[in-house]
Amino acid sequence: MKKTLEREGNNVVKVGVEIEADKALKAYEVACRQVSSRLNIPGFRRGKAPRNIVERAVGVDFLKREALENLVPEVLGQVIVDEKLDIIAEPQLESYEFNLGEPLRLNASFEVRPEVKLGNYRGLKIEVPEAKLPEDSMEKALKSLAEARSTLQTVDPRPAAMGDTLLMDFECYSEGKLVEGGKAEGLLLEMKEGNFLPGFCEQLIGKEPEKQTEVNAKFPDSYRNAELAGKDANFKVTIKEVRTRVMPEINEEFAKSIGQESLETLKTALQDRMEAEIKGENEARSQKLAVDAVVAAAEVEIPDSMIDRECNLLLQHLKRMVEERGQSWEGFVNTKEYPEIYMEKKAEAKQRVLTSLVLGAVVRAESLAVTEEESAPYLAELVSRYNVPVERIRQDEQIRRAFETLSRQAMEEALTRKVVDFLLAQSEINFVPEPEEKEEAKPE
Repeated sequence: MKKTLEREGNNVVKVGVEIEADKALKAYEVACRQVSSRLNIPGFRRGKAPRNIVERAVGVDFLKREALENLVPEVLGQVIVDEKLDIIAEPQLESYEFNLGEPLRLNASFEVRPEVKLGNYRGLKIEVPEAKLPEDSMEKALKSLAEARSTLQTVDPRPAAMGDTLLMDFECYSEGKLVEGGKAEGLLLEMKEGNFLPGFCEQLIGKEPEKQTEVNAKFPDSYRNAELAGKDANFKVTIKEVRTRVMPEINEEFAKSIGQESLETLKTALQDRMEAEIKGENEARSQKLAVDAVVAAAEVEIPDSMIDRECNLLLQHLKRMVEERGQSWEGFVNTKEYPEIYMEKKAEAKQRVLTSLVLGAVVRAESLAVTEEESAPYLAELVSRYNVPVERIRQDEQIRRAFETLSRQAMEEALTRKVVDFLLAQSEINFVPEPEEKEEAKPE
């Protein structure tokens, strides 16, 4: 096999390959037998028809394409190994000359990892704004627990107020017509600013039960029903009951009701949990700032193709989220907010690719690697999400391939953690006070 390589730009390698005529002919004959085994040709058993009969049945060009499908991955895979190409996408076959009895000539392109020039990544001095528990953190934690165990109680008829929960019926009209699905009975609505639709709850303040009232609102431009997005709405509302949330008293009995021996042990458990969360937050800040510093010191020209692929992955994830909310993706794309969202995803994609390239360069520079034992916790976490019995993994080839992908993903996650830990170990981390938030100037 003869090869010629030519670098094009920062991350594309063009490869010309010449394959011996006998090897190309052998691949063609194998393709003939494979195609013959799938055909019903009168007068011949499957797989037994002569080559010339198969050629007349499907055409020589079809058989050449079948041969290429078998041969090209093997040939290009060998090129990758021989030339030590660090590819970041599937090779692309661009052209070929396939004449039986002559050498087979292929032209392909390989997208390879762009070169990264690392700056200083050892001995960095990193100042990390330190997260600390607020003085009222225990009070808020206890209140949150009590709110989670609160109950709604109906109060004697009185006007609705913010903080109440209303049991109500309503009909929704837009452009004078009852909206499809716009009628509800026995709806529970918590009265708080911005809930349901902007300005909706505010118009119910002071309204009394069993009296119909009108509320005028507007559907958001990004509303899941594209036909209603951005349109005005008129609601005819009848409040049936006003309910208020009653929280349990925070005392010894309350602590025992959630499995603690006493109020003191409950506070100790909450304190331990909050301190662990703060520790985790400070670790995450340290990791991010250390990685950001190393990335900022590196030089790399990122190909648009890498950014586009990553951006498409982010958009596919966003699409799933939008559709899970019951909203049309096409409708979402047509909202006025989408162009800004797209640019945000594009910027995020660029930063993710940049970070990945730089961390990869550190991995190679330091010859970092992970063992199966180190990746095992990451794989266990991934596998637990699918809850598939081990026996089924062994028996089902499709599931087995999926879990092989998960295994590679676990190795990548473990390696990422290892390189980040390495950078932290090489850095001097100094915690500094968090900057105080500036109060917005109020108009006089």
